[in-house]
Amino acid sequence: MNPSPWRYWGLAACSALLAILSGCASVTQGTAQPIRIETLAQAGGPPMEGAECQLYNDKGTAFAISGQSTTVHRSGGNLTVRCKLDGQLPASGQAVSRANAGLAGNILIGGAIGAAIDVGTGAAFTYPTWLQLVFGEERLFDRSGHRDDGPVAGSFVRANLPEPVRAEAGDAAPSLPSAAAPPQPVAPAGEAVGLKAPLRRGDTWSTSRATA
Repeated sequence: MNPSPWRYWGLAACSALLAILSGCASVTQGTAQPIRIETLAQAGGPPMEGAECQLYNDKGTAFAISGQSTTVHRSGGNLTVRCKLDGQLPASGQAVSRANAGLAGNILIGGAIGAAIDVGTGAAFTYPTWLQLVFGEERLFDRSGHRDDGPVAGSFVRANLPEPVRAEAGDAAPSLPSAAAPPQPVAPAGEAVGLKAPLRRGDTWSTSRATA
């Protein structure tokens, strides 16, 4: 019997086993994805670039400047995004990931083991790839219904309030104005402290008169 067919099926079986153990989505999709961040002065307005943005989920943290792209780790958990720019209220949002095609293919081909691996590594999920945040607002960006790579405006959640100003260490607290001292009584004209009667023309001062 020609051993070639057996060799072929053996290699195919090994390849299938490796695909199952490594996760189909981990191979086809990868565990990281690029995301573009834009910040707007108002919804539907032109972009305002240059904001410092932080993106984080249960897998890690990434940083970006608005108008550019960064790479985040895929995850089934939400991706939190916060951007700051001088003179503007903070822009923030939550990006919701959805299962990608790699997970569906893994379930059909690799079964439950490969699917569990992809879910654990985050490779089975994809976030919206282009987020448009608005200064002064928090928005929700859901991957569902946005399968292309175009910009996603998201939906309004709440307004962002100004961040409280924190006093620097060593700054002295402002002192409160002290209460004004009560006015002192003024002796009537012609009287002096220690005198029992006003002086008259021709009178002379003496200790005896002052203490009499």
